This record gives sequence, C-alpha cells and structure tokens, in this order.
Amino acid sequence: MNMSYKICFVCTGNACRSPFAECVTKKLLADAGMSGIEVCSLGTLDWGENPRDAAMVDVAKELGYELSGTTTVMNRERLMTADVVIVFEERHRDAVTRVLDYGHWNRIVLFNRIAFDGEGNVEDPHNQTAAVYRRVAKHIEEGCRRLIGKWRLLPSESCI
Repeated sequence: MNMSYKICFVCTGNACRSPFAECVTKKLLADAGMSGIEVCSLGTLDWGENPRDAAMVDVAKELGYELSGTTTVMNRERLMTADVVIVFEERHRDAVTRVLDYGHWNRIVLFNRIAFDGEGNVEDPHNQTAAVYRRVAKHIEEGCRRLIGKWRLLPSESCI
C-alpha cells in the first residue's frame, strides 16, 4: 500500500480501550505485512499524563500484546490529521464533534459499527473485575482483526 492512512482510536481516558486497540492494530498490521497505515489513540478526558491502566496492561500481556505509554488527551490538531476517528461510545463521538471541524465529522465512526456492523458502546472496563477487562479486550481484539481484514482491501473505501 503506497498511500498513508491515519486511524485514531478515542475513548474516555486513553488508559484502557483506545490504547489497547492501538497496540493490537499495530501488531496485527505488522504481522500482516501491511504498511502505510498509521495508528494512534487519544482520550476525551484531560487528566494529565498517566500510565496505562495496570489491569489492561496485564490483560494485554496475557493476550500477547505490549501496552505501554502514557495517556494523551485529544485536541483539534491531532484529530484533524486522522482519516478516521474510531470511538468506543456515542458520548465519545459527541466529545470529538466539539473539537473536530464540522467538515470532518463524517470521519467519526463507532467501533462496533465499523468492526462488527453493529450498534452499541464498548463497555469501559476501568476499575471493574479482571473478567470484564478480559471480555472487553477480547472484543476489541476481534474487532481489530475484522478491521485489518477490511483494510487489506483498501482502507479509504472500507472505513466509513
């Protein structure tokens, strides 16, 4: 793939769901030998730079992924560079529309819609049981696998 395509995952704190989706997608892209797709993650909540959620880091490791880095809050500049902004809850879409220029709102899509052709939010595992973290992580992992399958064809035509 010669073109460069930028995907941005957005959740609330950028501690669990969006950075996990980022690390899974990066690994799956590398494993598939796919280049030209950049992946990042951001949060709607500005709570400073914090480490990733420790429980999600542990679950990621169990599943064979390395989740690291610190939380990053969304801003207009970062969002404007994305070709698609994948949110985990409808309220994330609302938050993104307050920052992203109106002409780019068509780039915002719900994770369950783009990955599973479904509806509904992806549950937030933060401060819940290990079982919830695992369930959410496996859901995100499966969704990312499906996205890679779609992007294998042509990202710009399969994303939104």
